[in-house]
Amino acid sequence: MLGRRSDCAADFFYSVINKGPGKLIELGSQPIDVKKEYSKLTSSYDLVLSLHCKQIFPAALINSLPCYNLHPGFNPHNRGWFPQVFSIINKLPAGATLHKMDEQIDHGEIIDQEPVAIDACDTSLDVYDKIMLAELKILDRSFDKLISGNYKPIIPAEGNYNSIGDYRKLQKLDLDATMRVGEVIDLLRALSHPPYKNAWFIDPVSGEKVFVEVRFEKESGEGKR
Repeated sequence: MLGRRSDCAADFFYSVINKGPGKLIELGSQPIDVKKEYSKLTSSYDLVLSLHCKQIFPAALINSLPCYNLHPGFNPHNRGWFPQVFSIINKLPAGATLHKMDEQIDHGEIIDQEPVAIDACDTSLDVYDKIMLAELKILDRSFDKLISGNYKPIIPAEGNYNSIGDYRKLQKLDLDATMRVGEVIDLLRALSHPPYKNAWFIDPVSGEKVFVEVRFEKESGEGKR
């Protein structure tokens, strides 16, 4: 995709806190600590595009050159951690957003967006896979706009934000909680994202932690974890 332009060059870095950079290294990516080495970026590049970077960009970087973020959520809804999880639960729109970064998390002028639909039996992984395809669409049609600066940004509403603490609260299942059946299904499918073990409860007899995920099978026989 980037090769379509001959008038720009790009370098590819991955965050040093990324615990599984193997595939990125195969693609020629180099490690960087954005918080400590941001001067390397400000002195050498005209813009920065964050693709699921696992570090918060320092203000000194954001305020020195244009920084853009491709976020797996439909801003301003469910900004922050694991947007697809919260979209399943709170029914707010899901999708992908390309935005210009400011000093707040997943905040700032929107350059482009692509919504995705959440079906009744979609798990977190199913929705995430849809969002990854939406992100590719956005990159394909908007990359040249970023390079040229020829775009009309949209100023979003403030929306809502979910922290890692909010997500952790969802993971521990309360066996004594009273919920509608639909709410239970939504919670479990929102936390089903193999190979990760997300939802859990404590066995009242053994005291062991028990992990839970759901699998759906439609009448047609089509299975979905």
